[in-house]
Amino acid sequence: MILILDCGSGNSCRNDKSIVEKMIKEIAYVDSGRHQVYLKWQLFKDAPPNIPLEHDVFRHAYEYADRFAYETTASVFDLDSMRFLMGFDVPFVKIANRPDLYYLAEYSTVPVYVSTSQSGLDLPGEVNLACISNYPATVEQYEDAFTDDELKYISDHTSGWDLYRLHLPCIIEKHYVHERRIDNPDAGSFAVTPSELAEVL
Repeated sequence: MILILDCGSGNSCRNDKSIVEKMIKEIAYVDSGRHQVYLKWQLFKDAPPNIPLEHDVFRHAYEYADRFAYETTASVFDLDSMRFLMGFDVPFVKIANRPDLYYLAEYSTVPVYVSTSQSGLDLPGEVNLACISNYPATVEQYEDAFTDDELKYISDHTSGWDLYRLHLPCIIEKHYVHERRIDNPDAGSFAVTPSELAEVL
């Protein structure tokens, strides 16, 4: 299985490099090596009330993760962010479940993973991830919207790991936080903490 851990934007790490390091070390501590793990951040210029991830913080996250043999990439939400990301050796780029952003795929020089809430669409990416953009979503919402084959590739916004255990996807993306804070919109029940991450790693 490929597990993509969405580490969020400046919301999760507060643009603090020491928090970035803690997040990555906690992943490495619980990682048994059974699955391929990628780290993914979110890059955008402006999306209030979300806090943009500073470019030097992303660069630090990218370089620090390499110490643990983790490849790092990002979701991009604008062309400037795509161009910045293309300056790194990333395994793929992620585009969120927003058709207005799908045009960004043409600017990528690496494989593109695209989230979609609609079954059966012909999308611009190499990998389409089944996605319900509710925070949290339910297992039933995913199963009602997608076929079993489509649920082998999931951007998972449900709470816990039930969707994973039911469908055993080839690729799953999951939000990750090192702690739950009420001031972090990325830290709801749809995100996993290190102890919850250990359940599947």
